Amino acid sequence: MSGYKQFHGLSGPLFGKGLGPGALLVYPQLQELEDELEVLVEEGGVGVLSGEMGMGKTTALRHYIDQRSDRNVQALYHGSSRHSTALLEALAEGLGVAPARHRAALLRQVGQQVERTWHEQRRKTLVILDGAHLLEDALLEDLRLLTNFEMDTADPLVLVLSGHPALRKRLTRPVHLALWDRVRLHYRLEGLSREETSEYIDRHLNAAKGSPDLFTAEARDALFERAQGIPRRINSLARDALKRSARRGLTPVDAGLVEEAARSQQASAD
Repeated sequence: MSGYKQFHGLSGPLFGKGLGPGALLVYPQLQELEDELEVLVEEGGVGVLSGEMGMGKTTALRHYIDQRSDRNVQALYHGSSRHSTALLEALAEGLGVAPARHRAALLRQVGQQVERTWHEQRRKTLVILDGAHLLEDALLEDLRLLTNFEMDTADPLVLVLSGHPALRKRLTRPVHLALWDRVRLHYRLEGLSREETSEYIDRHLNAAKGSPDLFTAEARDALFERAQGIPRRINSLARDALKRSARRGLTPVDAGLVEEAARSQQASAD
């Protein structure tokens, strides 16, 4: 066990990605997003989720998928680090078919399988693409074509594009207006409030069997102010402050240690 965990009596790492689904803080905005996604899945169409880096978009989307228990929807989640053809291949594989060799054939294949799944199983297909602000223009056009189903009763494909705020601006460019016109859900994920930040810290402490008094009230306020409620920044600053306190044999973590961690990280960024 690393030094800071042993010093603070922690059973595991703090403020990382290892937090179990049951320990996740479902704050009001996250619940609202999940409710909006439920409506989108039911009614069909395209959804756009935007937010600054580290805001928790990926965590929110994965939690939504994990919470779905019905058999009426098959969910496919992918990041955007793939080449367009590779992403279409991954979608085909996720739908249970061997990918075709050429891009145009791949596109038809994915569309046909989505329709087949709907007609034969009455199951919609939910495709979530994270980091969508990085997708190639050609792939965005392919996605528009995939959503162009002409059915009277339902939209068998539900598409969610998630990315940085620049995603919304990009989709409003003339070349993508046809896709933008299909967007029925516009949601921007904001940072945690001061109270939610404190509860977020408690969830992580509880998961690692840490003392609820490990961070003073002033330290919690400093984490909120310095991180602006952004979960990834809270994680980074809190871990840094914990390590500093362990090296100096100080407990609990106070606001001074948080401020010191923030200044150090800012200096590194500059």
